[in-house]
Amino acid sequence: MTKKALRQNILQKMKMLQVEQKEKADHWLFEQLIAHPKYEQANSIGLVLSMPHEVATDPIIKHALKAEKAVYVPTTDYENKVMVFQQFTTFDQLATDDKGIRYIQAESPINNDLDLVIVPGVVFNQEGYRIGYGGGYFDRYLSEYQPTNLSLVYDIQLNEILSIEPHDYPVSELIIAKT
Repeated sequence: MTKKALRQNILQKMKMLQVEQKEKADHWLFEQLIAHPKYEQANSIGLVLSMPHEVATDPIIKHALKAEKAVYVPTTDYENKVMVFQQFTTFDQLATDDKGIRYIQAESPINNDLDLVIVPGVVFNQEGYRIGYGGGYFDRYLSEYQPTNLSLVYDIQLNEILSIEPHDYPVSELIIAKT
């Protein structure tokens, strides 16, 4: 199966999750993360603004802000294929781009040297290699900055058939929820 076909297959499974299954898995992943030493020790955290089929990050963002952690979310320059982490302070500053991805539409500090990065993805193997959405943004970021990182994953996203390429950068740890 090609990367593209595998990505499509898993995305379809993620989108087909029953609401109750997804909410239960999201809550379990949230609880695992906020009790995790990497999260507890981090003062600055990078994570994506999730789309409906992905692990919900809004509760994590709210928790981190309440715990007085600095939260950073990706801002992507699609034309130049560059991603940076921009400081997030409120949901009021968000807009949605033409790909359906939420982003900060206000000026705020950029920081790529974060204490913890929650790495998104579509398909993962047990060694932490992943297939994202195909832009390579997170692989480039991880290989350049090498932050402490982990991923929150639904069990349906696991697949050992990943073909690993030289530019692929594995995530250090997976927290996996049963769906």
